[in-house]
Amino acid sequence: MELQTSETSWVFTVKLNTPKVILLGGDRENDLPGTASFERSRERKLGFVEAQTCRLPKLDINGSEVIQYFEKPKPLKCDSNAENWAYIDDNRQLRIFPKIEEKYGKIRCEISYFYRVDDKNTRVTSPVAIEDGSAIKEGDYFILECSGKDQKKWQHLSWTVVANDSRVEALSQIKKPEDWSGLDVYFIGYNIVGDGTPQAFIPILTGSTEEELPLTRRRFKNAHYVDEVYPFVWNNFSDAGYITLYGEDSARVGTFTYRLKGFKNQPTDHYTRTFFQRAETFYKDMKCFGNVPMHKEWFRYVSDFMHSYKGLAPRFLLAFHSLLSHDSINLVQVADDDTVAHLKHLYETGELEKSLVIVMADHGNRFAKLRSTHQGQLEERLPFFAISLPKSFRETESGSIAYKNLLANKERLTTPFDIHATLLDIIHWPTIEKLKTPNVAKNRSLSLFREVPENRTCAEAGIEPHWCTCLNWESAMNNEEQKEISKMLALTTVKTINDFTEKERKSCAPLKLNALEDSHRLVPNEILLKYKNVKDVDGFVPDLSGKTKAVFAHYQIKFSTVPGNALYEATVGYNSATDTVTVDLTAISHVNKYGDLPHCVIDRNYFLAAYCVCYDKI
Repeated sequence: MELQTSETSWVFTVKLNTPKVILLGGDRENDLPGTASFERSRERKLGFVEAQTCRLPKLDINGSEVIQYFEKPKPLKCDSNAENWAYIDDNRQLRIFPKIEEKYGKIRCEISYFYRVDDKNTRVTSPVAIEDGSAIKEGDYFILECSGKDQKKWQHLSWTVVANDSRVEALSQIKKPEDWSGLDVYFIGYNIVGDGTPQAFIPILTGSTEEELPLTRRRFKNAHYVDEVYPFVWNNFSDAGYITLYGEDSARVGTFTYRLKGFKNQPTDHYTRTFFQRAETFYKDMKCFGNVPMHKEWFRYVSDFMHSYKGLAPRFLLAFHSLLSHDSINLVQVADDDTVAHLKHLYETGELEKSLVIVMADHGNRFAKLRSTHQGQLEERLPFFAISLPKSFRETESGSIAYKNLLANKERLTTPFDIHATLLDIIHWPTIEKLKTPNVAKNRSLSLFREVPENRTCAEAGIEPHWCTCLNWESAMNNEEQKEISKMLALTTVKTINDFTEKERKSCAPLKLNALEDSHRLVPNEILLKYKNVKDVDGFVPDLSGKTKAVFAHYQIKFSTVPGNALYEATVGYNSATDTVTVDLTAISHVNKYGDLPHCVIDRNYFLAAYCVCYDKI
């Protein structure tokens, strides 16, 4: 690109290859509301949320930086494993598959239950005979061993939920919460506050960071068990009469047991670590429990829990599934259809008709190659988070206000601290007056049932700079490279305007770029781009030696054109990796008065008025 000057004006010409242009917002017939083109255009508007202090990036899963890392995984091959002989039905009864008896004759089974001793050890009971159709009564977790003719044997680790009758009886008089059910509200501004899973869940479950709480790191002699010093929110629910379950599908890398000291006592009424302590030594491949995918067994156990206490007591359930996603960026896709089917089943069977449902990830992808890209950095910090409220609850006065606030908050800056405040609101439901009163930004934990301020900053939300995804405008005129890009974007925008007015070329003169007046670039904060990893084993000290570059940015450019001396402001997107410019004609403003310059077309096409200078006005 070169710059040619004269005494009276600047005229820019391009010698390099011109970039690819994506045009949005044209006033063509196929761009009208209701058309597919219009919907695509609306979806591809500015890649950030503008109308607030924190400008949130909108990420494209097919972005040029990251698409290379995604692929369709091969299906799990659990069917090739030895066939299962038995299963537990919806009534928690043992059932032998008929085809097994046809194959191996009369099947005799024994059952051994196992129980938690502590977070490292389990206790197994002596085996006793159990017949087809017998109920599982003694506990959630057990070992089945069955034999048939020719000494053929089958051994299986299994689980179900055995309701604690004494606990339920004591809770039977507690007033049930109002009916809940409904639509998902997806929060695009949900921003993590620390490195890894513990720093995602500790704020959710306690309202504090690990550093703010007493020492629980196992390598220190004076470390506490987490349940001795952490004010876990499930205790609040238990005190309020809820049956509780905390589940993770990995004992090897448990959130509170891998680096922290773990639990001295069982933390919730049902606790799946006990099962996975034995499962990880029982199964060679944890992705399959026999010939059934583990994630399907996980969903069955969750369904068992919901079904066992339906109508008996309110339920608090935190089920954290990580096996498929912990070591792979793509494998979790194999569970997509089953996840949808699982949630659909729970809704259709009425298990969730009185439930608030949160579907979320602890953090985004953390794989090294992906994290080295700018979009990868943002994805790690902006995990999936959605809330579902029951339809019947949304139709109540307080429910409708809460739902309205959820919708208002979905594009605002939110954090794990806010989930904690939201959970507490479920136990002590706010008054109508409080629901109508917006949250105060200076408070770190803000309930999502109340409106989150638009002017909330990362500092107010408790997000350190290297985790903050809010975008900031910086001048693009102080750096020669950025100035050249800005000039190119101005030229491209003018060319796009001319292409758009081409149909009226007999009336409207083509425009030329006169001068680039100003340019600003919307980018993440510098410290985020420098973030490479953590320096310490606990994830508290950031390594800021990274050199990640933002390949995609939005520019606000101000430029003048001739003839007509128009002054324009435009917001355009530029992807340096693909050399692509996104121009939205609805994001171009003619900021000075154009008077009657477009008089020759204004009656035919008012939309062209901002871009047309009639020949008789030159």
